[in-house]
Amino acid sequence: MPDFKKYTDKEALKVTDTQCPRCNKAFTCNAADIKHCQCYGVGLQAEDFAYLLQQGFSAEQTGCLCRDCLLAVKEVVKNS
Repeated sequence: MPDFKKYTDKEALKVTDTQCPRCNKAFTCNAADIKHCQCYGVGLQAEDFAYLLQQGFSAEQTGCLCRDCLLAVKEVVKNS
């Protein structure tokens, strides 16, 4: 189970320029102000996280995915 405490620690939350580990697209992660982050509102479900884990992606190991990839994952899971 993920350690959610580390994601709510104000010291750890920041704005970061990063690269999507799925498509290699550059994007800005705004964990410091999640309502202004590119992922805000995507709303992954348990099935989406399970699919990502099957594909080798986890927040702890690979970091955030870009919005396009998050939406693509939701679509793949919805259509499977």
